[in-house]
Amino acid sequence: MQIQRIQSVYIFLAIIAMAIFIIVPYGTVLHTEAGVSEVLYTMTEYGVLIPTGAVVLLLLTDLFLYRNLALQRTVLLISLMLTLATAAVVCFALFKQGAAEGIDATFSVWDILLPIAVILEILGVRGINHDIRLLRSYDRLR
Repeated sequence: MQIQRIQSVYIFLAIIAMAIFIIVPYGTVLHTEAGVSEVLYTMTEYGVLIPTGAVVLLLLTDLFLYRNLALQRTVLLISLMLTLATAAVVCFALFKQGAAEGIDATFSVWDILLPIAVILEILGVRGINHDIRLLRSYDRLR
């Protein structure tokens, strides 16, 4: 019996996407009264760095939980929720606080990494569910 481990590839690609997101800027802030532009990096903003780092650590541990599919799916769902929370924090940091302080904020091109990571994590969950169904069908045949 061989189980196809495509979800490991999806998890690995999600790790790469989130690790790149830690390094690159996630937005630009233009102070309207001073006319000064500031680039926001994930590494300097702890409100974005902590959930992003937690997602990377969860995905790294999830990559090696292939023997326990139920636990792997649970950890992947938790990291999916944290990735969505990271996207919400980025949106909140850029627009809600920017509007309250009179600052014009824009997204960076690199913010596409968050939806890519979410899609890869969803594909990983689907792959794990497929393996669970496959193992159950093999168990029925025994």
